Amino acid sequence: MSLARAKALLSSDPAQARDLALAAGQGLEARFVAAAAMRRCGDATGALRLLAPLAQSTAWGVHYERGAAHAMAGEDAAALDAFSLAHRFNPHSAIAAHALAGQHAVLGQALPPALAQVQQPIVAQGHALAGIDRVDPCWLRLLAAASLAQGGQDAAEELLLAALARAPTFSAAALDLALLYERQQRGPEALARVAPLAARHPGNPALHGLVAAAHLHGGDVDAALAALDVALALAPDDAGFWHVRGHALAAAGDVAGAVAAYRRALALRPDQAEPWWSLANLKTFRFVPEDLAAMTAALATPGLAPAQAAHLHFALGRALLDAQEPAGAMDHLHRANALRRAQVPFDIAAHERFVADTIAASPAPFFAARSAWGDPRPGPVFIVGLPRSGSTLVEQILASHPAAEGLSELADFTLLARQWTTRLIREGRAHDRASALAAMTAPEARALGEAYLERVARVRQTDRPLFVDKAPGNLFNLPLIRVALPQARIIHVSRDPMACGFSLYAQDFAGGQGYSYDLVTLGRYCCAAAALAAHMHKGLGQAMMAVAYEELVEDAEGTVRRLLDHCGLPFAPETLRFFDNPRAVRTISAQQVRQPLHRQGLSRWQACAPWLGPLAQALGLADNKIR
Repeated sequence: MSLARAKALLSSDPAQARDLALAAGQGLEARFVAAAAMRRCGDATGALRLLAPLAQSTAWGVHYERGAAHAMAGEDAAALDAFSLAHRFNPHSAIAAHALAGQHAVLGQALPPALAQVQQPIVAQGHALAGIDRVDPCWLRLLAAASLAQGGQDAAEELLLAALARAPTFSAAALDLALLYERQQRGPEALARVAPLAARHPGNPALHGLVAAAHLHGGDVDAALAALDVALALAPDDAGFWHVRGHALAAAGDVAGAVAAYRRALALRPDQAEPWWSLANLKTFRFVPEDLAAMTAALATPGLAPAQAAHLHFALGRALLDAQEPAGAMDHLHRANALRRAQVPFDIAAHERFVADTIAASPAPFFAARSAWGDPRPGPVFIVGLPRSGSTLVEQILASHPAAEGLSELADFTLLARQWTTRLIREGRAHDRASALAAMTAPEARALGEAYLERVARVRQTDRPLFVDKAPGNLFNLPLIRVALPQARIIHVSRDPMACGFSLYAQDFAGGQGYSYDLVTLGRYCCAAAALAAHMHKGLGQAMMAVAYEELVEDAEGTVRRLLDHCGLPFAPETLRFFDNPRAVRTISAQQVRQPLHRQGLSRWQACAPWLGPLAQALGLADNKIR
């Protein structure tokens, strides 16, 4: 009776389950249940001691428990062996298969084909399956994968952190968390998780590649290239590493090196089309006729995946734009965006409601009543606006001043705001982002500001008084930013909406810009952004500066002086020679800001105007000249 009770308590009260099982005698079943309970209590060593006499068993559960205990103890090779037996004895077990796949990843071993085929359906079933045992770190890891598959990044992070709290040396969970952080461009946090794994398993090239990506997101290009050297020494024919190497070299300004790396990636994996887009995305690169023929031939590949076809169409669109063939270019861009639109739906009506609700929740008195809230430290400079509006240029100008450090596009404030909103919704204090804004308290505002500054401190590489965060999406965080960081300088960058909209439509974004794949949706999104920017200008007054890209082109020195005045900085001549700044630039405008200002981007869209009618109509333009 006590043993049955112990089994029932495994997933709810493992300590009591352990005591009951130990009191049930030394039988094999009692030993197994006691070991399972011990492991769930964090005693992997004790669990392995009890399981040792059962090593010859053909019961899959025994070997699953052995594998899980080894994994929790950081004994990854032994965990792989035990999970392999569990999967062999029960190939239908979701948890055994998922755990085994995790160990293969940690050790840098390719998944057996049969195991690779079952991973997606296992993760899809994870929400139903993982409710069985929420105290088992392996089950928590499976539930995290299921949450991530449903878009629940915050939930996945919480689950992985919970798994690691129970098992700090659980390599597979640490790797999953590092991958999640890298996906969110949280470089320092990804590095903190993956660097110990790379040190523990120096022969796994994938771990060194992830170290490189984490360094790249953190702005340390030299460290990224060093990690890639290690990865490529272990796996010289890995196309993915060459592709990332191209990104790192492009960020460092080595265009020739980046081109060579991208071409090496294409030579190794002709079926992977993304390096073609990476070449196009250098902006200063020009394709040769042989490249166009190769991309066109690749489009005819039977069974070509939509994502690969989209990369090719975007790259061909850019190539034909450069060749001044607008009809062909727009045909490819329409095809590319249609493919992306099918993969990444965007609810523009919901976004418009969010913007309207945000405006309603933050009238001018809202800011006046909270002017003393938040973290009062000076330092942050936020550059906001639509992507492709000139924000990288403004950041490059400011980062050329000896008193300002450019940090590129930080995801930190958006992440913190999302987590804070989720918490308020869980507590019943809000039902969406706008109502959370109204519900914020003064201590919460200060905590949010402090958390942001603490996170930014991890990626800063200088002690300059100001730092620049140019994540364009922070436009939609401005009410929160103003309350949480009242001394922050805010610069809103805009560009002619047709020029900006066309540039967005022609860009193959890595993610997060689902509105840009349809011309009407894009126009409506631009209008919503303009409405929120106008509202914030009224609410913040002189605390928010407006800069038009066209003004920078027409009057560079005058506009730069106004920028510096707004930031409280004296004029520095080097800000006018921003293109000589050797700093790493990690955004899609990296090569463009290494050139002097020119007028080419002002009217490039006009050659494609006959195909952009839906965009102009959605923008409500009569003369194509509003901001």
